[in-house]
Amino acid sequence: MRQLLLIFTMITLTAGTASAQKIKVRKVKGNTAIVESNSPLAPGAVYDLISQDQFGDDMGMATRENFVGLSFGFSNTKSDAQNATNESSMTLDTRFGWNLATFELGPLVQFSMNHANDVTSTTWKLGGFADYNLVPNITGEGFLYGLTAWGAFGNMDRGNGTKVDIVDAFGGLVVKWFPTSSSACFRFDLGYLYERQTVTGGYYSNSGFTGTAGIFAYY
Repeated sequence: MRQLLLIFTMITLTAGTASAQKIKVRKVKGNTAIVESNSPLAPGAVYDLISQDQFGDDMGMATRENFVGLSFGFSNTKSDAQNATNESSMTLDTRFGWNLATFELGPLVQFSMNHANDVTSTTWKLGGFADYNLVPNITGEGFLYGLTAWGAFGNMDRGNGTKVDIVDAFGGLVVKWFPTSSSACFRFDLGYLYERQTVTGGYYSNSGFTGTAGIFAYY
């Protein structure tokens, strides 16, 4: 009887420890990883990281393989065209992509409104972007930073009856903050924007510093 009670107690304690155990993957190379645990780990032991509740639902942590998000931006640039003045611009940036931990990439769609000299223009652009994370974007990481770049092309309606083709290129820094280390984050971009507009008889360019802030969801 005493032996049965001892065995039952050991099983109960082991099950309670396993269900409460959490690990954070710090570095991955192939199928080998360096992990951090909130309870002791034994070398060579095998641990089940995903358990199921009574309804058969997975209780593991959410992954960050894909993402979708919206960013809002404001910029103030000056053209190199003759007699040009500063222009204020508001931008809405929609992105979808794939997270490879160190690299993230995908397509983007942008809509912007620009106001200068009492005239409001609208622009639609389509392009792609890539992030290089200095801290790998893996489940459990709460604060990430790195480098980012994107390029896009589209069409601008100047609001005065004329339309022009436009090409943009951006490079800068990116910060991603997961407040609860979950699958949702705030994203901040800050960098340098170069824009080229094709007009009759040639082209001219805009350039300057710009920043955006947005909300992204990973899944």
